[in-house]
Amino acid sequence: MTAINSLPTARTRRRGPHLSGLVWLTWRQHRSAFWTGLFLLAVLTAFVVVQRSQMVSYIETHHLSGCIYEAPESRCEGVNAFRARFYNVMHYTGLLISFIPLIIGVFLGGPLLARELENETYALSCSQSVSRTRWISFKLGLPATVTTVGTGALSLLYTWWWRPADTLLTGMYWYQSPPFNNIGLVPIAMSLLALLCGAAIGMVLRRTVAAMVVTGTISVIGWFGLNLLRPHLWPLHETTAHRVTAEFYGSPAPLGLFKPNMWPLNLPNQSLNVWTVDSGYLTSTGQHFGSSACGDFSDASASCLKSHDVVGVWAQYHPASDFWPLQLATSSLILALAAAVTVFSIWWARNRA
Repeated sequence: MTAINSLPTARTRRRGPHLSGLVWLTWRQHRSAFWTGLFLLAVLTAFVVVQRSQMVSYIETHHLSGCIYEAPESRCEGVNAFRARFYNVMHYTGLLISFIPLIIGVFLGGPLLARELENETYALSCSQSVSRTRWISFKLGLPATVTTVGTGALSLLYTWWWRPADTLLTGMYWYQSPPFNNIGLVPIAMSLLALLCGAAIGMVLRRTVAAMVVTGTISVIGWFGLNLLRPHLWPLHETTAHRVTAEFYGSPAPLGLFKPNMWPLNLPNQSLNVWTVDSGYLTSTGQHFGSSACGDFSDASASCLKSHDVVGVWAQYHPASDFWPLQLATSSLILALAAAVTVFSIWWARNRA
């Protein structure tokens, strides 16, 4: 009778969702990293909520909404004080968040498959009627899902914090890093690529420490390469200014003020929030002339500029409206690489692991 009465209790304990098989095994192996990441995300969320509240209150109290850094309006004179108070904490927090893809790639992606292959524990899973394709799918799928959700939350959090100060913080305009690599879709794509690259490298090398070192090196090189490539992933706008005439050459006027990157070009809103990617001198025939060939507009370079018939300047730039096209182009490139790495990992697991 006692044994019969205990059966419903056993069934009650088994009710509800529970993990099993490869899902349970993958969770078991990485639960420490998950709980650590969740705790750090909660701490960062509390920190950002407090900082943003103080920042928004300051903007409202000093009537800085809509101001642009170095704007001439008298009500915007407080922008310098605003930057002095809030720039460092937002900038250095953003730099810290920028390392998240690197950390994911090195400490999660690198050991993800390398540890099992190095210790040969993967053979246990494959001997339990689990195909190699299913094994690699679960080993990559669950960490990739957690990475997507976690970095997506980080992206939304940092975007929410940065948006009110968009044009108020020189040195942190939308195209700079941070915040560009911390907001939108880019941090999610970068973290996924770092994770999958680390896993693929670990699968090939079969050594955990070596996989972590190689993943870190490739991630750093890739980060610098991406930042160099990023401005060219979407068509640039161009503007010119024919402001130089023969009377400037040899003139005692302060010609050094007329550098290409400081020329009052007709950029949208005359705003520093425009990303000037390249600039130089313009000849009378409309050809671009590199600004480094003669130096800046000065008495010393006057003869060189005159000999090349320089009459103006040109600039290529991205307006603020290019933010989302650049985000989508950058993310698409990164995700395409991530997809290629995933296909390679599945092929390697089926044929070489």
